[in-house]
Amino acid sequence: MAMLFKPLVYTQEQVEWLETRGMVYQLLMDFLSRPPRMSLMAQWRRKVAQYPKAGASKGGRRLMAYLESIPEAKFRSVCHQEAKEYDRLFSGREAIIPSCESLFRSRREGGGAMACIAEVRQLYMDNAIVFNMLNGERDDHIALELEFMAVLAEGMLAKANLQQSCLALADVQIRFLEEHLLKWAQPFAQELMQATESPLFIGLAEMLDEFLVKDLAQLRPWRESQQPVME
Repeated sequence: MAMLFKPLVYTQEQVEWLETRGMVYQLLMDFLSRPPRMSLMAQWRRKVAQYPKAGASKGGRRLMAYLESIPEAKFRSVCHQEAKEYDRLFSGREAIIPSCESLFRSRREGGGAMACIAEVRQLYMDNAIVFNMLNGERDDHIALELEFMAVLAEGMLAKANLQQSCLALADVQIRFLEEHLLKWAQPFAQELMQATESPLFIGLAEMLDEFLVKDLAQLRPWRESQQPVME
């Protein structure tokens, strides 16, 4: 008995879902990868206004409201303050919150959690994804794990005519959420909310906390509904 794989036909609603989830992963990655510059703040202020579904969560609404509320006359100084806050939270030996999965989880689970960095690196290799790490980032940095999900989400749209490849991408994302991101991103977000008074980083933390659970809850049933035909 053979399995027949046919091109996927996305409804408009599914296309919007795939575009939105990819955008949210990209947004979170952009702001958690480096101190936010004026260009980044301005870029996402435009984007979230164009794609309101990206701000459907509590954190998304907080973030959108904050970006829209910054007066033009204070935009430069606000960006400078947020960049300083990023450094305080995540940079150097005095960083308040570890931003890598292995370091964060080892505080809670012990030294055995350090092995996750090798698992993450192998998943990147298995999916032929190579990141341009200009600042010496570790493979399990929160931003790279989010970027990995953004790349795979984009691939699901690009490979709709290759059902087997598209479903394999969904399987990888489900596994990565269950075995990696959901094991530490939520407590990471909770610590971030407690460590800062910045509306930007509180909004990002709330988005991260809410979005990953929702994304898995949507992705898993979609994948189960796309079983190949048996003949």
